[in-house]
Amino acid sequence: MGGILAPMKSTSLTIALARASLIAAILLGGATAQAQLKLAGISEAKGGGAVAGGNFRNGYLMAVDEINAKGGVLGQRIELKQYDIDTKPDDAVKATSEAMATKPFAILGPVFSGLTSASMAGTAESRTPQLTGGEAASLSRKFHPSLLRTTLTQAGSVPRLAALAVRGAGLSKVAVLYVDNEFGRDGKDLLVTEIKRRGAQVVFDQAVKPGTTDFAAAAAAVKKAAPDGLVLYVNESEGPPALKALRAAGFDKPILGDGPLVSQSVLDAAGDAADGLLAHTSISLDVANPQVQDFVRRYVERYNKRPDHNSVKGWFAVQVIKAVCEQLGRIDQAAFLKFVKEQPLDRSRNPALLSSASYDFFGDLNRDSYYVRVQGGSTSVLGTIRRAEGGTLEQPDGRVLVIDSREFRNMIAGAASATPASAKPAKAAKAGTH
Repeated sequence: MGGILAPMKSTSLTIALARASLIAAILLGGATAQAQLKLAGISEAKGGGAVAGGNFRNGYLMAVDEINAKGGVLGQRIELKQYDIDTKPDDAVKATSEAMATKPFAILGPVFSGLTSASMAGTAESRTPQLTGGEAASLSRKFHPSLLRTTLTQAGSVPRLAALAVRGAGLSKVAVLYVDNEFGRDGKDLLVTEIKRRGAQVVFDQAVKPGTTDFAAAAAAVKKAAPDGLVLYVNESEGPPALKALRAAGFDKPILGDGPLVSQSVLDAAGDAADGLLAHTSISLDVANPQVQDFVRRYVERYNKRPDHNSVKGWFAVQVIKAVCEQLGRIDQAAFLKFVKEQPLDRSRNPALLSSASYDFFGDLNRDSYYVRVQGGSTSVLGTIRRAEGGTLEQPDGRVLVIDSREFRNMIAGAASATPASAKPAKAAKAGTH
């Protein structure tokens, strides 16, 4: 009988071990499936926001891949669900609804303020972090408990641009040409206020429709107003045709703008028409920062083109999530939001952020920003406005100037003097990227 029972015991043991292995595999498989940090990316792939949205998406896709290659966030692999949308509010609302059904830790995007405004109701009730590239000041006024900017808002950037125009370039009669969307309208209102506050006049302001390609009439109207200079406050798609039309009309006064006007796609398409531009930008890829230059190198290797400020916005969104979760030691939405609004983000501790930054209660970002000048299809940094010192400018050689000073005025005037005395029609845009 012993000879019969022995095989039965062996078979029972084998079955028991098999069952245990199966249960362990199921449990481990479940743990592996759950060990995912879910993100949803919503970016403009068609319409007027396609350039900005595409670069924003490139930035966060690169961040996700590089983080996953190094083991993820606290051992969890980032799982990204991508939604490519048209530059239409309804598309943003639909994509946000679909994304929220997957219960993501955070949503990345959209880039355009109008689309962010349309979509943000979909993330407010659940307090899902929504990291947007939108800059319009009106987004803050609507108050969203979990909206986070990935760049300066207009409330932070426009005063710095106005200071460049009035204190730096010495303009006393300013023209403003702006795009008629949420970004442009909010920016124009703030520009008028900030320019007047500094003792200058706004002698002309006119809106142009998003996606406008014929700026001949607008350029003629600007020239007729006879301002000392122009602030061109438009998105990437309007920048090149506006600059070419202004130069073709013989407008030879200083032209100033903000980040979108000096994005690489605009400089490439505008060619010589962009030469001499002065701008304030919350992100510069020409700053002497080893992490920034390494980011540019890797981006070019991956996409065969230079990144722009939107690329950094997308990159920064994912890096903020990683940095804060790792400092917390856990992946927790509520704890993430509380931490990010109370604690500064130090680049020395998190080099991948590229710049130190901090958020306020409304999710508005404060970070270093830059004054730049355009020549030959690229920008050169005139100085850095430090995050904590909005009234001073640190030059590349380390010298610090007070923005409301004669030295600052002389420095900007010297940069602006390289602008041709008489504007000429723009040459064809240069091929390729820089």
